[in-house]
Amino acid sequence: MNILSGRLGQIEIDPAAILTFGDGVIGFPDYKRYVELGFLEHSPLKLLQAVDAPELGFIIIDPVLFAPDYRVEITGEDLESLGASDPSELVTRAIVTIPQDPYEMTANLQGPLLINPRTRLARQLVNHNQDYTTKHRILRGKDAPSAA
Repeated sequence: MNILSGRLGQIEIDPAAILTFGDGVIGFPDYKRYVELGFLEHSPLKLLQAVDAPELGFIIIDPVLFAPDYRVEITGEDLESLGASDPSELVTRAIVTIPQDPYEMTANLQGPLLINPRTRLARQLVNHNQDYTTKHRILRGKDAPSAA
């Protein structure tokens, strides 16, 4: 299947790789089908591209790469909506904002994305843990090693 990405142009994807966000992503409830794509060689950053909207894509990352103790409270309702019986079945991603100075990039740890790789179901949660922010710094400074 071919889709158009505002960042990558025309790309071919496997329809079985499509993730379904039943409620959409916060702020974009009408777009429910996404695919996770690599776009930078040797980078932990991925592109979560909306299948039905070429202009809609989010840079995402595994938050454990820069916040090793990161935890999300997952309810039974969350598990059920994702077709999972245990949180260990799920993959967590965070949406990244990259400003002009990439050393200032941040991740939204209050709005994590949970993905069940087996069912291809996904949802964005609101993490109420006050230890996390919507603008958590990924890099500690210009001399900090990258989260590769």
